[in-house]
Amino acid sequence: MWIQEPDIVWRFVDADLIDGAYSAALFHSIGRHVGSGNSDETILFWRVKRPTLYLGYHQFVEDEVHEAYCQEHNIDIVRRILGGGCGYCDLDQVLFSVIGTQDGLMPGNVQAAYNKVLSGMLLALVALGLEGELDPARNGVFVQGRKISGNAQGRFDGAVMVNGSFLLYFDFDTMDHVLKHPTMNLRPNVKTARDGMVTLSDLIELPSIAAIKQALCMGFEEALDIGTYGGTISDEEEKLAVDLTRQYASVEWTYRMDHKRAKRKKSIVNISQS
Repeated sequence: MWIQEPDIVWRFVDADLIDGAYSAALFHSIGRHVGSGNSDETILFWRVKRPTLYLGYHQFVEDEVHEAYCQEHNIDIVRRILGGGCGYCDLDQVLFSVIGTQDGLMPGNVQAAYNKVLSGMLLALVALGLEGELDPARNGVFVQGRKISGNAQGRFDGAVMVNGSFLLYFDFDTMDHVLKHPTMNLRPNVKTARDGMVTLSDLIELPSIAAIKQALCMGFEEALDIGTYGGTISDEEEKLAVDLTRQYASVEWTYRMDHKRAKRKKSIVNISQS
């Protein structure tokens, strides 16, 4: 039986276990290289070595995070280049970044890009024997009314990037302690993260990590109508990622919005007193 090969082939990279700050630097670096045409469009998978709270680009640490709890329990706070809300991530999630060019397959409309990429999540769930649904208002994938994947999007340097998580297991108690608003972007009237979220292990006997990643990658391939090849991070991407890691791990970057707000407040006070 003759099977037509896909006309478009993207790179697939599985970074496996990496640090939170490095992961943010890595998908930022890949985005720059993809957007400039120096790297192939890419599907990136990873998991965090230790618990990490990803903060949306425009968010304030003070408003969103219980900082003392994070410090006491060695939970990293990483401000990402993408917008959206907070996401608490640990080892028991597969994290992904689907990175295309602005003049390529990724739709120009923000919601259309979410719909296209996250339909790959729905296809992965079908392959695992489940049925999910997209919730455009919350940019997430839900199963039986509870969120199994949270997502964020960004457009910069010629790239379009949709990131997300796939919950295998989850430490709901820690999330409730880390975030000041743990039920944000869940369904209405949900009182705890446990009530509003669901993991793959809640729904089925958990397959191997390799099988889950395969289902997810194949879902994205079908949704985007592409093939993939197993690739690696280029030397140029790695060099930039290492350089950017210093930024993403810095206090200045993590608290940049908080510092800007404090400076504005101080300026207003000075003006009112003059």
